[in-house]
Amino acid sequence: MMKPIDDFSFVKNNQVSKDMTNLIRLYLPIVGSDAVVVYQYLTSFYDGGQKKHKFAEILNHTLFDLPRFEEALAILTGMDLVAFYQDLSHYVIELREPLPPQTFLANPVYRRLLESHIGDVAVAELEMANLSQLRNLSKKFSQVFSDKGEVDLQPLQSKTNFDLESFKQRMTLDGLYFGHEKQDVIALNNLCEKFQLTWFDVYQLAKETASHHKILPKRMLVRLQQPQESDSQGFSHEEEVILREAKSSTPENFLAKVKMGLGAVTTTAKEKKILADLVEMDFLDEVINIMVVYCFKRNQSATLGRNAMMSLANIVSANKATSAEAALRVLSQHSQAYSKAKNRGAGPAKQTSSSVPDWSNPDYKEETSPEEQAKLDEMKRQMLQQLEKGGD
Repeated sequence: MMKPIDDFSFVKNNQVSKDMTNLIRLYLPIVGSDAVVVYQYLTSFYDGGQKKHKFAEILNHTLFDLPRFEEALAILTGMDLVAFYQDLSHYVIELREPLPPQTFLANPVYRRLLESHIGDVAVAELEMANLSQLRNLSKKFSQVFSDKGEVDLQPLQSKTNFDLESFKQRMTLDGLYFGHEKQDVIALNNLCEKFQLTWFDVYQLAKETASHHKILPKRMLVRLQQPQESDSQGFSHEEEVILREAKSSTPENFLAKVKMGLGAVTTTAKEKKILADLVEMDFLDEVINIMVVYCFKRNQSATLGRNAMMSLANIVSANKATSAEAALRVLSQHSQAYSKAKNRGAGPAKQTSSSVPDWSNPDYKEETSPEEQAKLDEMKRQMLQQLEKGGD
């Protein structure tokens, strides 16, 4: 943990320009004034790495406390204006120059981040004039230097390299769209960096987790953080059929198959709204499908109930079940726990006007008659039969 008395030094021969024009015009709205103050301090007091300094010197001059300084420094590193290192004895700070406008605005993530702070019109005013209609008289490198000239004059490159144009071209081909483009582009770039994915990897994931052609970055993150299920050992044949279908169907298609097995042909608008709400809550399709199965298995009804589904969603979310297998285990254990409570002699359930189904109450006493149980078993059989047909 950093302390005010800790030492730091600058990287030798790392002098950057003190011209703050691009910093103020391009970075200030994003990083904030604290980060700009720290950057200006570092560039102003840069000493070529001649000696060590105390962080207390920065705190004293900027009138910042340590947490405020650490936050500003973290923001600077995130925007590639500073690199921060540590060895066994002290910290090392490397300064980096702000990108020029043309490079900065060509980066789709930086551009949209700036637009989200100052607006599209203000960002457009920062763009350099379009020179594509002019004749370019500049010489190429090979036209100026001989083979013996080993000068490396590569232009500044931004840290982020998310290929938005290629991504959007594929979106057009597949009919996908952004719900909130500025926020979604930033989120996609973060996924690309955090999980070291190519733009195409990110696109494939976006396509798999989209709902009604809408890209949902939060569901993409859930999929990326999903634990790897090694196999389906421990599941019954019925459960294996359900898992297979749950992983290969959208919630609406899956619900239609289940309802067909129960003799109900039509999916209602209310049921579609329930499924859509669960998607917006960032549940993956396969997890929603398991909730659907469990809801029907526990209720003698061919209609999906909102309160029952939201009760299941709370159970799944509380147990952080993000895969079909995990959701099935969690809901199965939940049911078994209720059964054990009942067998221990739990008192009769109190009468209540709540619309939450009785089986979700741990004090519920099962009173299913043989005739009702036979009907329930037949519903289960028909539902499983329909899913098995769908999986062929």
